[in-house]
Amino acid sequence: MTGRSSARVAIVDRADVSTAEIADFERDRRELLRRGFALGGAAIAAASIPLLWSVRSAFAQDETDGEVLASAINLERRSVIAYDSVIGGGLLTPAVRGVVRGFRAHEQSHADSWVTALKDLGGIPPAPPKGVAEVDDVAKGLGDVRSQADVLSFLIELETAAVAAYFDAHRRLGEARLLQTGASIMGNEGQHLAVLRRTAGQNPIPNAFETGEK
Repeated sequence: MTGRSSARVAIVDRADVSTAEIADFERDRRELLRRGFALGGAAIAAASIPLLWSVRSAFAQDETDGEVLASAINLERRSVIAYDSVIGGGLLTPAVRGVVRGFRAHEQSHADSWVTALKDLGGIPPAPPKGVAEVDDVAKGLGDVRSQADVLSFLIELETAAVAAYFDAHRRLGEARLLQTGASIMGNEGQHLAVLRRTAGQNPIPNAFETGEK
């Protein structure tokens, strides 16, 4: 069996999932939906955010686990590009840049986990994004940042889009281990969101419970 990391994002083959592990997943899922999703508190309703929500729409159209994973890979790879761009932009203080570097590493780990999972299903990962312009598929405004405040605002929108997309994906995945991975990653994105809000001087958890719906 593939070992689970501390972040609980490792992929385990379906045949290796025991009854006890499925029970663990169900407990974790219920706990995530009870309070874990509020860890980042996906800020506000999707319709209220000035973003392109094509990634969320893509998740909503996916029907198979493989299609959901391909959308997740696209999301995470674009997030990595966004983080690389702001890290290299010279607008962040050393302390904030260090935090953002950590988040970038998380996004890369998420992408790698989903690529492995998709290959385990016999699928072929989508082609990598071509550059910064494709970040607009997740959140607009990366090319307009001119200050650290602008960067934080953009990243808050990016992470909000990610949490909402994973909430949608969670309702479409069928494989238990993939569901567990998605729940863990969604919680991690929520942590990013809370930290970014706090760094920007905002309430880190403005809502007790949030689904990203209207």
